[in-house]
Amino acid sequence: MKIAFLSLSFFLVVQLSAFAQLDDMSYTDCIEKYRSVWGEDCSQCPNYNDSYVVYLKNTCEQAIDVMICVQEDSKDWKRYQHTSMASGDSLRAYACVGTGKYLAWARRAGDESVVFPSIDEVNTDY
Repeated sequence: MKIAFLSLSFFLVVQLSAFAQLDDMSYTDCIEKYRSVWGEDCSQCPNYNDSYVVYLKNTCEQAIDVMICVQEDSKDWKRYQHTSMASGDSLRAYACVGTGKYLAWARRAGDESVVFPSIDEVNTDY
């Protein structure tokens, strides 16, 4: 009986620790860059020779909401937001005349208590 109680207690502590880590984790760590390309054809860019495209994927098991900013040569940032990005899903973000810099933020899918910065805040702070 005592061994069963200790085993159950240990199991519960391990499970609760795992849930706490999910809540405490930075969902931005789920975003992984797997490719970037200069000069890729981009239908939204009048001249794509200087375009910078970054490819990112969700490496976590949880769905996430993502905001990506890619910097234009003017030093302004172009903003992309995706909701409910499932595990393993990927996205593409670009700047028509890019610097090669990008920023990423993520939160648990649907968690409106975590607010992404506005594009004005990104342009001011970065």
